[in-house]
Amino acid sequence: MLKYARIALLVVCSVIGFMVAFMIIVWRPFNPKNTYIVTRYFLAPVVRLIGIKVHINYPDFLKNYAGKGVVYAANHQSNWDIVTLADCVLPGTVAIGKKSLVWVPLFGVVYFLSGCVRLDRENKTKAMATMNKVSEDLTANRYSIWIFPEGTRSKGKGLGKFKTGPVLTASQAGVPLIPIVASSYINNFDMNRWNNGHLIMEYLEPIVYPSFDLKNREDVRELKKRTNDLREKFVAKIAELDEKVRVMNEKEGVTPVIIPEAAATEEKQDSSAGQ
Repeated sequence: MLKYARIALLVVCSVIGFMVAFMIIVWRPFNPKNTYIVTRYFLAPVVRLIGIKVHINYPDFLKNYAGKGVVYAANHQSNWDIVTLADCVLPGTVAIGKKSLVWVPLFGVVYFLSGCVRLDRENKTKAMATMNKVSEDLTANRYSIWIFPEGTRSKGKGLGKFKTGPVLTASQAGVPLIPIVASSYINNFDMNRWNNGHLIMEYLEPIVYPSFDLKNREDVRELKKRTNDLREKFVAKIAELDEKVRVMNEKEGVTPVIIPEAAATEEKQDSSAGQ
């Protein structure tokens, strides 16, 4: 029952939020400041409706990058990230997403007018041209970008493999990359449960990368190594944050939710072990 009540309320809030957001951003379409307004004032409040308590540590070093080009890299767990991570989006930051997102009802229009970077993954040439333009804009401090190194949602299956794009973009633009690590929440999430526990997010220290010559094999290997090193930082920090969340959730009686895929896998393993 709670699930359907939440869905109804989310639909109502989405329609109202879309109308208000549209009236604001239509006056200055494609302005990088639009993303901050939409995420902070229209998406972030939604997290309360789904029962997740978000905790964010804003380190002092972020002040040094206000108004400057930065690559923010975050782990991607589900579609709910647009609300659970919304309070991490800083002024002047735009997201990079697939071009097809513009066709999502309501959200697509706001996404389009917010100034987010639309990447055509089906056309490698266009995608490269888009990223080259992003590097130029980052160097010129026109905006910062938010990107998911995994390229897709992990859906509770653990941190995925990182693509080299974020590291390469930061390198080409000559700007720092700042990791934003979120604790695991999707396996604790149930729309039929009032309290879905805690989510902790932390900004890690900025990373400055050297330039990479993609025609040089040694540089390509180094790029892949740096990308893997970045992923290892995420793995270690996620484990640390997950333990903190586990303790916090246990105090409130919030237990993990077994997702259907995981349950099926466990059942199959148990069956095989008994043969």
